[in-house]
Amino acid sequence: MITIGTDIVDVARVRDKHDAILSRVLTAREQAYCQTQADPPQHMAGRFAAKEAVFKALHAPSPSGISWLDIDVHNDAHGVPHATLFGAAAAFATQQGLRGLYISIAHVRDFATATAVCEWPDKT
Repeated sequence: MITIGTDIVDVARVRDKHDAILSRVLTAREQAYCQTQADPPQHMAGRFAAKEAVFKALHAPSPSGISWLDIDVHNDAHGVPHATLFGAAAAFATQQGLRGLYISIAHVRDFATATAVCEWPDKT
């Protein structure tokens, strides 16, 4: 079974709340990556959209105890984005038998968007 989540973020809102997003939503690795980019808020918006897309694709019940910091969005050596789950997100994914998690992020000057796809065992 496949589940999908998507999100779009207005980069201007991230610019206005730059410090709050850094401290509350992004992991240390995500913060470090974003700060190395020419337009850090644009990349923060992309990471934020990816995390929201992962939340949606996981289909976790609300409240699930999953926090923003339970999802770490990073790029591999080829620049391909990935999401690693920790804490409550990892526990939920393991319990439900998550087989794969795939993300895509895109951004332009004003908006960032992301899609997440979760691959699960077939329910019979």
